[in-house]
Amino acid sequence: MAAPAIYSTMNETGIDINLVYYLDPKTPEYPAPPFNPGTMAFGSDGSAWVYVTTSVSLATGSVCRISEVPGSFSVAAVGGGTIAATAAPVGDLLGVVSGSQGSLVVGAPSGTQTGAYFWLQRAGNCQALACANNTTTKNAQLYSSATLAGQVNSTAGGAGTSYQLNGIVVSQAAGSTAGPNTAVLNWPVVGASA
Repeated sequence: MAAPAIYSTMNETGIDINLVYYLDPKTPEYPAPPFNPGTMAFGSDGSAWVYVTTSVSLATGSVCRISEVPGSFSVAAVGGGTIAATAAPVGDLLGVVSGSQGSLVVGAPSGTQTGAYFWLQRAGNCQALACANNTTTKNAQLYSSATLAGQVNSTAGGAGTSYQLNGIVVSQAAGSTAGPNTAVLNWPVVGASA
């Protein structure tokens, strides 16, 4: 049985956790994104979301690190060298590309587009978490992958190439690349180097 769709419970116009907004100066009727990056929204099933921006493609279920630059709320997938290239990212905020039914995909801006904006899930029951194949178990400490951007696993990599991902728990027997992998998010942050 499929999980029920998650939706915003806020009394604010325009919140759509399934929408990716591409800012494009060729469309002057939309001179700015509909929300400022960093805006919070709350939804059903205990979910919480933050409005973010990116300049890269992000697959469904990707775990993303939010930039330390104040006010930017720019994101990139953890792992694959992204998090390892940052000196001591302990405490940096994390979120998951999910959408209402765990199917959101964010494409990189192209042509005259200057940014992609979307809602990144930070808390609650998550319907999509990208897991490395057969290396993720229920209720285990999760780590970023040294080679697979956005995916998590239960095995630590090497120091400086893999970090603990605290506040994310796989909520099924085992996660796999095929998914869907359900999880619980509790305001996740980057932990110590593995």
